[in-house]
Amino acid sequence: MQTRHIGNNWVPLLGMSFLFLLGSAISMMTLRGNGASSGFFVLASLLLAVLSAAWLWKNPSWWLAPRNHYLYLAGGALVGMILVSLIPFLNGAGPWFILGGAVIVYGHFERLRLLMTIGGAVAFTGFLTMVIHADVWGGALQLLTAALLAFGSNKLHVLRHGRRREAQDSDPDFIGSFEEFDPDEALRP
Repeated sequence: MQTRHIGNNWVPLLGMSFLFLLGSAISMMTLRGNGASSGFFVLASLLLAVLSAAWLWKNPSWWLAPRNHYLYLAGGALVGMILVSLIPFLNGAGPWFILGGAVIVYGHFERLRLLMTIGGAVAFTGFLTMVIHADVWGGALQLLTAALLAFGSNKLHVLRHGRRREAQDSDPDFIGSFEEFDPDEALRP
């Protein structure tokens, strides 16, 4: 029997976090814009979508909404990212904003507030990057977004697999050797 669980979405969120870390590194190395590089976001998001689809095919989520809704979301996010990457006054942060919106809609489909909150935070930092024209703030916002996505990924991983328990310090042979009555206790005064 195969279980379906929303916690399987931790891998795509971790991939998005890695996408923002790489985007921050690329924007620092190229020294252009405000920390957002739209071409990288479009191409890396396509690769991330293929890898996430392969992961979710093998480890399915709940898929609470009709399947066509997910396909419309993927197609709309792709078209939206391509179109907004061509708009110059968005300062390269348009695909970032679209990624946040796509995570919000996906969280709505899966009925999980954590995904909607993380998506809202990503969209908000993308909006701030569109408005702020300083390189330092753009890179800092990308790092903040990567941290938010990694936090959400960790929460989903814990939701799926639970917390690790501490190892017992006692000897394994000791477990099970308790007795309710100690025979020497009756002989003591």
